[in-house]
Amino acid sequence: MSMSWSRHMGLVIASVVVCLSVVLLPACGGQEKQAAASPTPATPTAASPTPATPTAESTSSPSVPLPAGRIAFASNRGESEDIYVMNADGSGVVQLTDSPANDRAPTWSPDGSRIAFISYRDGKAEIYVMNADGSEQTNLTNNPANDRAPAWSPDGSRIAFTSDRDGSTEIYVMSADGSEQTKVASSPTGDSDPTWSPDSSRIAFVSARDIGRQIYVMNANGSGLTELTHDRTDNMWPAWSPDGSKIAFNSERYRHADIYTMNTDGSGDMRLTTESGEDYQAAWSPDGSWIAFTSGRDGNHEIYIMKADGSAQANITNNPGSDTRPAWSPIMP
Repeated sequence: MSMSWSRHMGLVIASVVVCLSVVLLPACGGQEKQAAASPTPATPTAASPTPATPTAESTSSPSVPLPAGRIAFASNRGESEDIYVMNADGSGVVQLTDSPANDRAPTWSPDGSRIAFISYRDGKAEIYVMNADGSEQTNLTNNPANDRAPAWSPDGSRIAFTSDRDGSTEIYVMSADGSEQTKVASSPTGDSDPTWSPDSSRIAFVSARDIGRQIYVMNANGSGLTELTHDRTDNMWPAWSPDGSKIAFNSERYRHADIYTMNTDGSGDMRLTTESGEDYQAAWSPDGSWIAFTSGRDGNHEIYIMKADGSAQANITNNPGSDTRPAWSPIMP
């Protein structure tokens, strides 16, 4: 071998040794990798009973933009319980009533121009109506009994409500000006919480005429009574979806109230909320894509919203007072 060839082989061997000793380089002459994979933390999960009906996946905060529109609600954040209105993201809160007595249970007219509500300013529960800005508050019922739970028909012509004027709480319907008050449902065990179908032809409501409080539906004149739920827990606060395909309600099947939806024939119920607090009083957005509801999951009654499939649950009031009975304005901006 020539001396130059031996020198060349020596250099090759030395280079190989250097490459093997530098473990941070992927190859001789390569660049050092700066980023190393970091472990993804495991998300803790709590064991929960497997529901007998499908359950929607939910989150504690919205992962999508919050909806537009306005929501009326009742709150005792002042000296008494009054009616307020806010944007659907919780901003822009405006107080509409300011009475020493309690005002509760707002419901919008279908054109969004007026709000019916309950007031105790006459010493008992009466149904009032006002403009959407709180002006021109007018008493529609003036009865020695208690009149509660107003629900404006989607065609704007009538208001359903409950009254105990005949000895037990029953469903009544009146014209939107308070005239022609007529009883349409009668049960000695009491009926409550009326809500209209989008075509104004039917009314869903709650009755204890069977086992516990169940949800029923009837024609607007009281005929064609049908029971939609039938189990040994209370099912309450029905709310008809804007497209007429679903009814949201709350049920105590898991020892506390959760929000469910079902088809209008009572089939296909799905559990939307699973928190340990009470979730109830569902109200649909005008396009049917969101549901507002009352929740006690934070130790105080607050207004929450969620997508209609139960996802993106978010507290939009977060106030020390008690906020209840959300009602979504039928008019979107």
